[in-house]
Amino acid sequence: MKINSFLTKAAAMLMSAALLFTACSSGEDEPKDSGKYVMTVTVTAPTGYSTSDIPELTVTAVNADKDVTYTETIIAGSNSVNFEAVAGQYEVTVSGRYSNTETFSGGEKVNFYAAQTVNVALSYVYASPILVKEVYNTSYNYKLWDTYIELVNNSDEVQYLDQIIIGATLKLSKENPWVDDAGKVLTKYPLYGVVAAFPGTGKEYPLQPGASVVVANNATDWSSSGAADLSKADFEVYVTNGVQADTEFDAPNMEVVYNLDNQVRLGAGFFGGGVIVAKLPAGTTPAQFAADASNFMTEPNKSGATQLYFMMPSEYVLDAVEIFQAGATDNYHTLLTKDDAGSAMVTGWSGKSIRRKVTKIENGRPYYQDTNNSTNDFLLDQPLKPGVTPTVAD
Repeated sequence: MKINSFLTKAAAMLMSAALLFTACSSGEDEPKDSGKYVMTVTVTAPTGYSTSDIPELTVTAVNADKDVTYTETIIAGSNSVNFEAVAGQYEVTVSGRYSNTETFSGGEKVNFYAAQTVNVALSYVYASPILVKEVYNTSYNYKLWDTYIELVNNSDEVQYLDQIIIGATLKLSKENPWVDDAGKVLTKYPLYGVVAAFPGTGKEYPLQPGASVVVANNATDWSSSGAADLSKADFEVYVTNGVQADTEFDAPNMEVVYNLDNQVRLGAGFFGGGVIVAKLPAGTTPAQFAADASNFMTEPNKSGATQLYFMMPSEYVLDAVEIFQAGATDNYHTLLTKDDAGSAMVTGWSGKSIRRKVTKIENGRPYYQDTNNSTNDFLLDQPLKPGVTPTVAD
């Protein structure tokens, strides 16, 4: 009886082990546990560069669902790093400064439920003199016009705002559909809603080194409703589309180049999207660009698509920021990694902004971080400070 009892228990234990093994080996159906596994991030140098050219790189792996972030370093001249991470979905971004004006950056999205290697192709990025300093797109108390975008001259030379374009992309909740016949993502971006340009014909609107410019949707005082006082904004976007009445305030108007779907505001949506700042080649004005039918296209591979989007080539982009809704699981990139390898998180209707980090302050003048990776470059959930010059580095 004792022997039989022992055999019975042993058989039960073997059966349980077999069931456990089967449960843990079921591939895509395996339980999404919180166990840790080794993630290896391996990078490939940009075209024309070798591994020995790779500078020190910062690796950031963000798991929004579990509110977990890992930050690691790939040493200069190397191309990989190993670390342990809990299972889940990650946004992995890599960036590092090759010189004072050049950056290597890249990123990948990964489903991480076992030890795995994440391969990231680095892009070469030349630092733009004009950057997005602050974006307030979330609005406060369900307002439509209380938002703004602030740009800054991060160079040591005077820059000119004349004819520089600001546009926005939609938040994607699926894989990027803007691909060519071979399935490769296009190197130009579909701009949605209002596309606006600074006025001027060349050198009418100088921006001094370290100076910034605030572009408001409505240049009035919103502080009584919990937002910011925009009555001193440098420019505003006055839209006359016959759908929802806008109000014209005293600030100079941006030039509305195009307006898809008769929108009433410039910038990303309340729950995300992208902000793009671009400058066309010399001799081409935004109005001329918008008059050329070849600069518009419908969404590829969409049956019956008739909506024409204003397409901005990546090569003309000065700066771009991908904005995602915090906590959402359906965030997908529109921007190429060379324009933004990461993303900045916002919460719709929060009345908070994203603001670029300050790396140093010299003689009272701030210099802003620019790695073309908004995961690293921006502070989140910031109080609104349009036109305010920081006095300390972040």
